[in-house]
Amino acid sequence: MGELLPHYGPPVLAWVLLLSRLGRIDRARQWLRWMLFGLAVSLTALTPMVYTAIGQVSGTPHLARLLAHGSMLFAVWAGQKLVTHVNGLGNGLRWQGWWIAGAFTVMCLLFVLAPQQLPQSPGVLEYCVAYLAGQAPILGNVIRLGLRYARLTDSRAVGIGMLMVVAGTVAALLYLINKVVLTAASRLEFAYPLGRTTLVSQVLPASAHVLVLLGVALPAILGWLYRYRLYQRLGPLWHALYRVEPAIALDPPRVPDLLRVSQLRLHVYRRVIEIRDGLLALQPYRDPFIAATTTERATRAGMRGQELAATIEAATIAAALQSRTAKTPPTALSPSIAGGGDLHSDTAFLSQVAYAYRKHHRRKGCRSDTRLWASLIASPRRARSRRLSPSLPSPSPPNRSGSAEAITRACITKSCEPGR
Repeated sequence: MGELLPHYGPPVLAWVLLLSRLGRIDRARQWLRWMLFGLAVSLTALTPMVYTAIGQVSGTPHLARLLAHGSMLFAVWAGQKLVTHVNGLGNGLRWQGWWIAGAFTVMCLLFVLAPQQLPQSPGVLEYCVAYLAGQAPILGNVIRLGLRYARLTDSRAVGIGMLMVVAGTVAALLYLINKVVLTAASRLEFAYPLGRTTLVSQVLPASAHVLVLLGVALPAILGWLYRYRLYQRLGPLWHALYRVEPAIALDPPRVPDLLRVSQLRLHVYRRVIEIRDGLLALQPYRDPFIAATTTERATRAGMRGQELAATIEAATIAAALQSRTAKTPPTALSPSIAGGGDLHSDTAFLSQVAYAYRKHHRRKGCRSDTRLWASLIASPRRARSRRLSPSLPSPSPPNRSGSAEAITRACITKSCEPGR
């Protein structure tokens, strides 16, 4: 198992990443797919089983090596196109593609002319030099542009992933230089013991492949985890709205939220839209007195900004849901519904609202929905501010009945605070 993993682990990872990218098509993803395809073919051709099979079928023992090196040149070319594109520099310089094509042509000629593939054989050193010369300027450009993009990007995951790709590219370049020097040492008969160590001959190329592949995979993995967590966080609020207004769902839920692992981008988008539809349907039951009182108490507790807005919205939704269930709308209606200015900011805001709703809906100090909203400002991390600044009495509410009156009473009492 220990011997199989270094040989077959990187190619399997490359194919998995390639197959996972068979979705939306744009220029950056197209270059990324081509790069992964080149890496996958190159690494697969060098596995012992495939290497031997290609030699037996073709009758040329080392043809798989030429195929692997040609695929790697293609991957390097596609990788250079990718980093050039994401840096906003178009498709790069045309001479780089011709340069790689010329280097591969020279390699093919030397491969045919070389009688043997031993390091000391005529033509092998020249082959290695052509392989290095074909990649060195392109890899240098990838390193330069990769570092530039890692500094400019706003995404931390993308920046870290690009730095990993740069580190893998540096390791690959060092390995190529080591290979040329090692071949020259065999040909010219001078000592170079460093080139035969395990660290340089095995660990360095394996690290290069793994770093590049993980650097490519990291933003996608973290993006999936973010969307999965966001989908789960929106779940309790969506289900609460769905129970009182089933028409908001385009399709009824068929699988548990925890098992929803594919097409998360689409499902998060639909969940946000359906929550907004549910809030619109709930608008006749939104009580402005609940929002005003929550604002006063939450402000006194030290909440500011988005946290304050999300807490107010969660409290208003909790009261409106109960009013909708009891079919007792308030006497005054809330004029507006809080939210973001675009889909991204609205998704982030609803995530905060859903988090507040779920977290405080489960607090032991509030055993019913009528006390839910008051617990939103009774967070343990606000306990000190509450001890130093006692709750102010709420303004006298207008005459109301049912659940809204119960919620209003909850706002001016301490009985629903945790631990009371």
